[in-house]
Amino acid sequence: MKIQRRHLGGLTTLLALGALLGPGCAENQSSLFVRGAMLVPSDTCEVSADASATLIFRGVLDLAFTTEYRGVLLVGNQMVRRGNSASLRTETSRVSFESADVRILDAAGNELGAFSAPASGFVDPSTGTEPGYGTVSVVMVDSGSAAGAVGGADGGSRTPVEVVANVIVRGTTLGGEEIATGEWQFPIDVCRGCLVFFPGEADDPLVPGTDCSIRDDAPSLCRVGLDSPVDCRFCSGSNSICDAP
Repeated sequence: MKIQRRHLGGLTTLLALGALLGPGCAENQSSLFVRGAMLVPSDTCEVSADASATLIFRGVLDLAFTTEYRGVLLVGNQMVRRGNSASLRTETSRVSFESADVRILDAAGNELGAFSAPASGFVDPSTGTEPGYGTVSVVMVDSGSAAGAVGGADGGSRTPVEVVANVIVRGTTLGGEEIATGEWQFPIDVCRGCLVFFPGEADDPLVPGTDCSIRDDAPSLCRVGLDSPVDCRFCSGSNSICDAP
């Protein structure tokens, strides 16, 4: 009986400790979260950290123009405000982003690469029941993983190959507490030339077949090869993949 009581006492202690630690750990994991990948306008590249921001649910990396995928993530902060001007207490729940841990998997779940990279950004704490939001720019597919997905540095075609980026964003509160999001997944299509399109006004009727010889009114782009379609007039004459489909 004594042994039995000793075990029960130890179990009671562990349960009590778990009750104390469990909610704290769960709360910390949910304090910072990735809401999603933001749609970055290809003409301005300007985004706003807001709950109503437009998100995308799949990315595209076109290796005809760039070798890595960099996404802009909308990150929420559910920690409550602790600052109080009346008592001269400074706000410690703001979070400064410092790095991101990334794992890239192929469609079968095989790991193509893993790395940790610096990240920059900032997010304010919640207001009432609404989280604060901030943005962070993260490399989500590196050049080595992209090449591995399509069979080499010069590989790839207009037919996309899917990879999945698993991302953890890490930061530190102004109070000195290290904090991280849970692992967030995002599918990305890797291709070579799949984002290029050929508008009718770019085709020279005197040249047989479809081409991109008329380059008037070529649009400007600030994120070429990431997510947004690329008008052939933007790159025709400098990139052979833009000259004809």
